[in-house]
Amino acid sequence: MSNGEMSLEELADRMGLTRRAVRFYVQRGLLPPPLGLGRGRHYDQRHVDAVRRIQELQSAGHSLDAIGKILAGREVPALVESAERSVARRSPLAASRRTELAAQLWTRLPLAPGVELHFDATEHPTADQLAQIRRTVRQILGRDVDDVDETQGSV
Repeated sequence: MSNGEMSLEELADRMGLTRRAVRFYVQRGLLPPPLGLGRGRHYDQRHVDAVRRIQELQSAGHSLDAIGKILAGREVPALVESAERSVARRSPLAASRRTELAAQLWTRLPLAPGVELHFDATEHPTADQLAQIRRTVRQILGRDVDDVDETQGSV
C-alpha cells in the first residue's frame, strides 16, 4: 500500500504482534478501527503510534482495562507497585511474596511455525526491536512473513 498505508499483516509484523492481537485491540477500543472499507481497509502511522503507546503502558504494568481508561482520559487506580509499598508497611513478608509474584510478566511472540520467543514483558525490547528479531529469525529459517500461521500464537 502507498502513502504510509499498511495492511493488517504489515501493521502486525511491524509491531511484533499477531493479526489476532491487532483485531483484539480494535475490538477492545484500545486501537482505532482501520481506515477505509472492505478490501480497502488499512492502517497508518496513527495506528503504529497507538500500538506503541499500548505496549509502553503494558510494559509499565498496566492491565488492558487500565490502558483503556488511560486512553479514554479517565482516572486509573495506582499501579501494583504502589499497593506493594502499602502492603510492605503492614507486612514485609507479604510484600516480598507479592513482589516475587509480580516480578515477571512472560509474553510469547510467534516467530515462525514451531518457533516462539518468550520474554519478560517488564524487561522486553522495544516493538521495533521485536519486529527486527522476528524478521531476522524468519530470514534465517527461510520463511516469508506470509508463511506464518497466525493461529498458533497468542498475545
